[in-house]
Amino acid sequence: MLIPKRSVIPLPDILSLKENNCRDCYKCIRNCPVKAIRFAQNQAQIIPDECILCGSCFVVCPQKAKQVREDVQRVRDALAAGKRVVASLAPSFIADFQVHDVADMDEALRSLGFSLAEETARGAQLVSDAYAALMREGKQQVVISSCCPSINLLVQKVYPTMLPYLARVLTPAQAHCRLLKQADPDCFTVFIGPCIAKKDEADHSDAIDAALTYDEL
Repeated sequence: MLIPKRSVIPLPDILSLKENNCRDCYKCIRNCPVKAIRFAQNQAQIIPDECILCGSCFVVCPQKAKQVREDVQRVRDALAAGKRVVASLAPSFIADFQVHDVADMDEALRSLGFSLAEETARGAQLVSDAYAALMREGKQQVVISSCCPSINLLVQKVYPTMLPYLARVLTPAQAHCRLLKQADPDCFTVFIGPCIAKKDEADHSDAIDAALTYDEL
């Protein structure tokens, strides 16, 4: 399972600035781990080609001046078009929703028009097997996990000399959505989880059609 070729620059609309809300508090600048925010024109401007979409600025901003792109309409359009919309659920759903297990989430999502909801763990097992095979081969003595899209962006943008150590393995979300498409090539796959970087991953993936945060759901 190889990482597909893609641009390392996230689309600027995934995380953007609400200019009218920015009040010169500098919290986002102080908390950005890669210094991807600069003070310009009296506002905290995100630098797209340096941002790793970790979401720290979004979390710490007291003015709600950072805005995450909403993709709800994209999913609604797929449902309205009669597509079979299937969900890949990040395992942390159990902490964000008042449900007991994935069956409860499947029932809830079906009531919204989804055809199926499964845990991303199905893909995680494939990824785990791929890492085990990588270890057995012994060709790569140092391995940086490629499961997190923000870490992948960090390596590509900030530590490019570490690229040879980044595992050439899909993320669990991509692996799971690829499985779903193998079972039904015409399905519309939606990853649902807490991470905004998944939106960038979906934009550059041939397996994930859309990504929603828990807030959007």
